[in-house]
Amino acid sequence: MGLRCRYALLYSVVFLLGQFAFAGITVKAFADDIVQISTTILPSAQVGLSYSAPVVAGDGAAPFQWYVSSGSLPSGLSLDSQTGAISGTPDASGVTSFTAGITDAEGFSASVNLSLVVNSATTSVSSPAYGAAVGSDGLANTTIGPDQNKISFRFRAKHSGVLQQSTVYLMPDHDGYASGTGGTIQVTLCTDDGTDAHNPSDTVLATYMMTNVDSLPSPSRYFYVLQFPAPPTLSAGQVYHLVFQNVDSDPENNFLSVNALYEENWQSPTSPAASDPDAAVLLSEGGGEWYPRTAYTPIYELDFQDGSSEGIGYMEAWVGDQNDISGTSMVRETFTVSGSQINVSSAAIRLSRIAGDDPLTIRLENADGSLIDEGSVEASAIPMSSSSSPINAWAVYPFSTSHTLVPGQTYNLVFQTASTSNYQAFPVQKGNYYGFQPTTYFQDGYAQVNSGDSWVGWSQWGSSNRTDGDLQFYLSVTP
Repeated sequence: MGLRCRYALLYSVVFLLGQFAFAGITVKAFADDIVQISTTILPSAQVGLSYSAPVVAGDGAAPFQWYVSSGSLPSGLSLDSQTGAISGTPDASGVTSFTAGITDAEGFSASVNLSLVVNSATTSVSSPAYGAAVGSDGLANTTIGPDQNKISFRFRAKHSGVLQQSTVYLMPDHDGYASGTGGTIQVTLCTDDGTDAHNPSDTVLATYMMTNVDSLPSPSRYFYVLQFPAPPTLSAGQVYHLVFQNVDSDPENNFLSVNALYEENWQSPTSPAASDPDAAVLLSEGGGEWYPRTAYTPIYELDFQDGSSEGIGYMEAWVGDQNDISGTSMVRETFTVSGSQINVSSAAIRLSRIAGDDPLTIRLENADGSLIDEGSVEASAIPMSSSSSPINAWAVYPFSTSHTLVPGQTYNLVFQTASTSNYQAFPVQKGNYYGFQPTTYFQDGYAQVNSGDSWVGWSQWGSSNRTDGDLQFYLSVTP
């Protein structure tokens, strides 16, 4: 570009800036500095419980002015005009949509459409763990029909209310897993028998018939939605059973399977999500007694009429993509706490030891890397194995004292060891792509790896920097 052209371009820019200034319009030097709103998703709330969640500004000139430009917040909550925090105590359940707006000190504005789910006050049963809290090395199927197999998904309800529908993970069209038409599957929701065995009782709350499952399009035939004609009512804290029985005229040739998570090395300590009797797969063969299928964890979702949901919505283990923990190679779960504050007393991860005798270091830190707690688990607590035949086990570190995690704050749980040893870990996949609700998996964070340069999400199936996987980890929750 010649000198004359450069001067002409500069004159044009200066002229335009002058015109904007004459019109009373402030022009920022860089477009990246224009105010925006970073928050796109809000954590859910619960009726009767204190709630606080920030709506965060990106760029712009402080101080900011926050407001609701359309719609309204749930009853009992308000938006702080100075900080952007939504807080209060909601007094009614439901889903509310609204538009949050912001104006910065230079007069620039932005807005974002948000939704906030408020769950019913009668729905909550406290969980002993915060995190993915499942152990899995892959999927395991159980056939319904051959040998008069009956299956029960046993669960303890966390919510009270009318059950609108349930989702289960089926295998209706693979040789050995299914045959013929897939059968006619009767699904009954039963109460628990109240014994120490926690088997299904004869009390049936609802019945649903599954037919011609294989004729459904994908993914509907795999992630099957049960809608009971007469919706039952569940009570939080009570144990129930989803019982599957093949009532087809030829169940030996017309059958399908239900899928569950499977943990090969089932030993103490086990994950809280798989502890008896809260989540288990039971089997009855040939009309015989019920017995639990050891190391099986059911995959299911329960959706209530008030908008609440619960279940276990992990559907795959990325066992084929283990990452090393050795020297500068580390793994972590990064997460931002939603809902109310929680107190945690220990941290656990499921992983394998491939080489060396150095302890595994577990570090809880703030988003900026500053230390909250750090300790180690002796190598002897994890069986020695090999990368070709890994033996995964849970490593648990009790914190030096309990710690309070604050809503809206980001934390990292980092796992590392010396370069003279090697551990390996892999995530489990959240079922969000297949329609499972965030309440059925850990929604606050995701797994990351660091090979010495930076933290990135997991790579799987040709896709890098994924955010739909969680380490098999949990933090123990205390009152």
